[in-house]
Amino acid sequence: MPDPISILPQQFQQFNPFFVVALTPVSMAVFGALAKKGKEPSSPRKIGMGMIVAALGFLVLVVASFPLASPAELKEQGGVSSTLVSPNWLISTYFVLTFAELLLSPIGISFVTKVAPPKYKGMMMGLWFCVTAIGNYLTSVIARIWGTGMPLWMVWGVLVALCLLSAVFIFSIMKRLERATSGC
Repeated sequence: MPDPISILPQQFQQFNPFFVVALTPVSMAVFGALAKKGKEPSSPRKIGMGMIVAALGFLVLVVASFPLASPAELKEQGGVSSTLVSPNWLISTYFVLTFAELLLSPIGISFVTKVAPPKYKGMMMGLWFCVTAIGNYLTSVIARIWGTGMPLWMVWGVLVALCLLSAVFIFSIMKRLERATSGC
């Protein structure tokens, strides 16, 4: 067996921006081809698809976490696991979540500018970023359950469930969302 390689967590920070740059032309080409065929999904549909893709990204972590000890168990063992994990699991997660990000962030911003009344566009854009900030703050919920002894795969499963619930909600109001943008 080869010797393990020491990798610092901050080294993984390069993958998201790399995948943004690499996947943007791909997603534009896919949606451009669909638009030429008259089959491009609406902005709300892309946002719903983005939530499903995000769930798949966290599902990668669920699968990767099955053999691993929970953070609480690791703390009892001195904070070091004897189980080696391939960094490819995390890189794969970044890949899938970055594609989800491309379906959510720019499409969502575009959607807000389409449906907001002209005199409220600036305020609505500010509200979009405010809600994004609240969502980022709510990740502290995961931080709170991280050390509770819940199996690690279940921690990631919470994020899968939340993404799927968001997708179900978006698709449940899809007709109204598409009606709101039909004239845009």
